[in-house]
Amino acid sequence: MKKTLILVRHAHALPGYIAQVASDSQRPLSEQGFQKAGLTAHRLKELQLHPARIFTSPLLRAVQTAQTLGEILQAPVEQDATLNGLKPDQEVGDFLKEQLTRQNVIAAVTHNPSISYVTHLLTGHVYTFAPGSFVVIEFDEKLQPQQIVFGE
Repeated sequence: MKKTLILVRHAHALPGYIAQVASDSQRPLSEQGFQKAGLTAHRLKELQLHPARIFTSPLLRAVQTAQTLGEILQAPVEQDATLNGLKPDQEVGDFLKEQLTRQNVIAAVTHNPSISYVTHLLTGHVYTFAPGSFVVIEFDEKLQPQQIVFGE
């Protein structure tokens, strides 16, 4: 059975000094970021992608991106620190593959450069992820990548 992984870089966030937050983890999305997250969700919907679950980094900008995706795609959101951008790429790849053994379609919202490295690790391809961009990777039953769609 085919498995589908959707990786999304969190949308544009406010700089800490504008958001007036004490920690990088507390930076919220900008208005532009909320709009981009919505556009990304609608694009995924147009591609008829309906994740069973959306995993997200616990950093606020990623959570807000995931919540926007979840509202539009009608999918539950679950935070996991594995996606916070600080874990080794192999560990992130293994986490995502483990989730794919449980569900046929999942999404994950994470950070740069981790999203680029993990995409390369899983597919052998290199992409530059702007805020809110995504990649859809379809895997065969042995979790070997078969088809890749990149979207801005």
